Amino acid sequence: MTQTYSLRTLKLIAICFVFSGATGLIYEVLWARMLGLVFGATTVAISAVLAAFMGGLALGSTLAARFAARIKRPVRSYAFIEIAVGLYALAVPLLFRGIDRVYAQVWQHSHSGFYGFALSRFLLASAVLLIPTALMGATLPVLVAALQRSSKNIANAIARLYTWNLTGAILGVIAAGFFLLPQFGVRSTIWIAAAINLAIGLTAFLLDSNSVGAEGAGPATPDEHLDEEINRPLPQAVLTFADGQVKFWWFCAFTSGFVTITTQVVWSRVLSMIIGSSTYAFSIVLALFLIGLALGAYLISMIKNADTWRLRRAVLLIEILTAFTLFLSLKITSATPDFLITSGFRMGVHSWTGLLALQIAAAAMLILLPATLMGMVMPLVLTWAGRMQNEEPGSGFSLTSVKLVGKSYALNTIGAIAGSVITAFLLIPKTNTRFTMFCAAALCLIVGRIAYQPGRATSDRALAQSLALGVTVTLVLVMFALWPRLNLNALSTGAYDSYVRVLARSRGAIPEEDQHNGARNHQLLMYEEGRTATVSVRRDWGITSVAINGRTNASDADDMPTQVMLGQAGVLTAPRSGHALIVGFATGVTAGSVLQSPIESVDCVEIEPAAVASSRFFEHVNNRPLNEPRLHLIIDDARTYLRVNPVTYDMIISEPSHPWVPGVANLFTREFFTLGRRRLQDDGVFVQWLQIYQLSTESLRSVLATFHETFPYVAVFRVAGAAKGKDLILIGSESRIRLDRMAERMNDARTKADLDRVGIKSAADVQAWFVCDETQLGPAVAGAVINTDDNMHVETVAPREAFRPTMEENAAWIESLRKGSNR
Repeated sequence: MTQTYSLRTLKLIAICFVFSGATGLIYEVLWARMLGLVFGATTVAISAVLAAFMGGLALGSTLAARFAARIKRPVRSYAFIEIAVGLYALAVPLLFRGIDRVYAQVWQHSHSGFYGFALSRFLLASAVLLIPTALMGATLPVLVAALQRSSKNIANAIARLYTWNLTGAILGVIAAGFFLLPQFGVRSTIWIAAAINLAIGLTAFLLDSNSVGAEGAGPATPDEHLDEEINRPLPQAVLTFADGQVKFWWFCAFTSGFVTITTQVVWSRVLSMIIGSSTYAFSIVLALFLIGLALGAYLISMIKNADTWRLRRAVLLIEILTAFTLFLSLKITSATPDFLITSGFRMGVHSWTGLLALQIAAAAMLILLPATLMGMVMPLVLTWAGRMQNEEPGSGFSLTSVKLVGKSYALNTIGAIAGSVITAFLLIPKTNTRFTMFCAAALCLIVGRIAYQPGRATSDRALAQSLALGVTVTLVLVMFALWPRLNLNALSTGAYDSYVRVLARSRGAIPEEDQHNGARNHQLLMYEEGRTATVSVRRDWGITSVAINGRTNASDADDMPTQVMLGQAGVLTAPRSGHALIVGFATGVTAGSVLQSPIESVDCVEIEPAAVASSRFFEHVNNRPLNEPRLHLIIDDARTYLRVNPVTYDMIISEPSHPWVPGVANLFTREFFTLGRRRLQDDGVFVQWLQIYQLSTESLRSVLATFHETFPYVAVFRVAGAAKGKDLILIGSESRIRLDRMAERMNDARTKADLDRVGIKSAADVQAWFVCDETQLGPAVAGAVINTDDNMHVETVAPREAFRPTMEENAAWIESLRKGSNR
């Protein structure tokens, strides 16, 4: 006999399912981050991890749909699933270390090309994630099996259960992004999530045990009946009905997943230009998206006693409204940057809480309404599935519904995988975000057309269907003609970053004669949406600058001394001018400066091809390094390349973006510096760029302490050219750094000419930039937090302080180091 459950037990299990949703999102964030450290932050790597994660969910849902009805005590099975997920999660870090070594071996011994490595990443990620994600995917069908034995209004109960799980996902995103990871780090967050899973499992187990013989439980179902049902396919009546219904609802489930993930990717990309790139900005976008989905699911769960015709009519209306709100969202997008900046100045926002509110408001304007409508579609599918009987569609429930729920959930997940891969690899890089959003809206209209059924009183149904088709085609064509164009000029300014830099007083100086010359001094030269980032090049007041995701990274004015000296620092101090590696290309100035020397060969690793393309606007200052046969350009994640490539270098130059940007922050950790040290010759040098603006003194000390812990010998230089000391150049080595080589190296005509253009005429000019070596730096950074992959210290702390005008304070602290070294 199978177990049935009281209403009180089901309500408590629904609360458990909230926490299941929370831990599921926490694991997704954690595992994507951890595997990103193995495979890199490239689109290929991220998509492989996402496909493996969602593929496991789909597999688990499919298998559970087949076997869930056989389970005699589904709540107890749910308990065992949660316990298994928690225990497996504790083993995942060890398994990731194992595939790290395997991936390095695959890279070193195989030359299978772009798609071959993409496949290997997917297979390795699947090998680790398949079991826990399949278990997670099985939870919904298993709990639906519990509902079908104990609840009368099962269709609404399924939608409510789905809503509770989405609510948990919201809590998981907020908890992970704003509390757990910043406070406890990756390792401790895994233990906390695993403990929650174990607590859920124990609670569910006790609830199941207490339900045995409890009053209020419904009649038990004979085991023989279940065995007969589970061993036979969907009833013939349902299969016949599928011609008009089942296939349609499964198509809805698939397209719902596709459209949802496609728009999420688009909004994430567009909003990174508006609200910035930080771990908090990412969490805001994901949380708002999930809030919309949960709100939509909740609204559908309130529907009672709707027949299939009314459910399809609801799909029709929702899909049309979704297409319209996507149109509206894109229209609003162009005005959002000005809204953020104007609102910030009008309200005098100058606190972390206020800035967070600005980011939330800007993102909510674009996301919340369309996401709410998208969130209604899958619950409608589940509501329909909950109404299927064994013999005919109706208002009851049976084992058929368990199968339909599981398969619908699996198809929804597969659609999400397809949306992620197609959007990231094809739609955005080959077209743009504007066209990608149009495709999503057009797909909504197509689903709406398929959902349309003529009214019961319609005499000529064929004519009505033909007219509906014509209207749909007309709407798509009209929508294409009227589809809003994005104001790329406004987006390229990086609204949030620009506002924060004004607060932090870290913007470069504007030439006095150009301050009042109007719009002719502002020109967008390039705007390219690449696979991993959006790269823009602007000319403002005669200064050409490149920005990644709206944040300025370099220019041909104030940043020139830093870029040139980064390239020449290794040349001036390394024992040999043999083989060099550069992390990051961007303007190409640093790569060009390294090549203005007797260097034999240079490898340059750049993750985004669009960044390389932007260098053509800096050919007047970068010495055109792409024309140099000594340069070998590698499009990949730098950290992954260093891990799997056993080649050693005489010098490594690292000039990534800012240390709190996700995907870049891990290039400022102890693990990365250690990796760089291992890829150096015994006496090689590691050159690192570091800003002193938009970082507190403690965060600055943290990066310096991390660098010094890795390299026992250090030389710190403060760029003192036109940038007025806002950048540091660090040189680290396992051997004593000899600055007395500089005079000799500057005898080379090419090196001397390159340094001359930024005002460095002699070795004495370089020495004037010198701050201190390891003897002064060590005591000054003693006790500072070491920045690691686990604690994510700078990545989570720096965005909270980036608006503060800390450059003068940091400059004074650095000056104290300089004075100490002169004593």
